[in-house]
Amino acid sequence: MLNERGLIAEQEALTRVAKELHGLLGPGDERAEYLGTVLAPVTSERVRAANPNGKYKMSDGQFNALPFTETLRDAVRDLRSATYREGAGTWFSAKVSVTAQGAVSAEYNYDDEPEWDAPVDAVAYLTDLEQFPRDEANQPEWLKAKLAEGRAARRS
Repeated sequence: MLNERGLIAEQEALTRVAKELHGLLGPGDERAEYLGTVLAPVTSERVRAANPNGKYKMSDGQFNALPFTETLRDAVRDLRSATYREGAGTWFSAKVSVTAQGAVSAEYNYDDEPEWDAPVDAVAYLTDLEQFPRDEANQPEWLKAKLAEGRAARRS
């Protein structure tokens, strides 16, 4: 994992993620997307390719599943670390897209409660906060509640 943080480290990490995604594109694919919800101890991630003939019809188009390679996983972890901001924390969920032509876009969710496929133990939020500290002033109310629940669970 990269220990570097800041704009240059963020751009380098995003470029790595984009290159990995672009390398997964196949014939007819319009773009590759990484969609992830991540805490230090738990993740829910998927990689997909938008394709007009895709196997899976979703509300935002047709897609084929792509492999979530170890190299991509490492690049995403580095991106999350690089996007950490002192006192403000890092993102809980992200979407990174790269088109077949190489255009890259990224969306990061730093403040809204992430959506999970299954319930996540509140201790996971506390563990994440220990790795990516966030000042109380930068903690949304939902996060404060999760952290309080996690602290109570650790004490019991």
